[in-house]
Amino acid sequence: MTFSKKLMDRIERPRFAGFFLTREAEEKQMRLVTGREGLLCFYWLVDESDGIIADAKFQAFGPPALLGAAEVATELVLRKNYDQASRLSADLIDQHVRDKKETPAFPRSAFSALNQVLSAIDRAVHQCIDIPFAATYDMTPIEADFGEIPGGLPGWDNFPLEQRQKIIEEVIDKEIRPYIELDAGGVKIVTLKENGELVIAYEGSCTTCHSSTGSTLTAIQKILKARVHPSLFVTPTL
Repeated sequence: MTFSKKLMDRIERPRFAGFFLTREAEEKQMRLVTGREGLLCFYWLVDESDGIIADAKFQAFGPPALLGAAEVATELVLRKNYDQASRLSADLIDQHVRDKKETPAFPRSAFSALNQVLSAIDRAVHQCIDIPFAATYDMTPIEADFGEIPGGLPGWDNFPLEQRQKIIEEVIDKEIRPYIELDAGGVKIVTLKENGELVIAYEGSCTTCHSSTGSTLTAIQKILKARVHPSLFVTPTL
């Protein structure tokens, strides 16, 4: 069974393995939600005021593929609301830990593990359906801290425009699309100009969401400035 290097790192060094006790949930004034499927169980601390998964852990006993899938899924649902979590797919989990865009992180033999993870998430979501969430909640791609390259990628100014756009596309594909797709939305590059202006177009639910020109746009620009080059600025098509 062959895994991507990124996936192997998650399997060997999980960050979200563990569980919560009822007492911990009460102390934090959160609802403790569990989603169990076989020997896998997700533990979520859900804010009952807005349905946000404030903290998440998992326990799993099984093959490495199950441990890796549970680890990645836990990371993806963290700080999202349960409605967003319900949209998580096997493809999004796989994309998040691919080494190369065109090469799956999980082998075909691991599909049953991915399906087990999604089934456990569905069970957790079902325990939250009475909790209200905003119909137009923020779709900011990430909220966690992310590393920054001081001064941007070395040699950026000397790269041809086509290479610059390819690099930006890879960052968007890895760090932005998976989160926007949780909201049934999408984003694509229209063009990259010589002055650093990146023109993007929103797709799906993003085309009608107020945050696509606010917090989501700001987050996309912050990610690209940090990961690629500080000269970049993002403009959405109307």
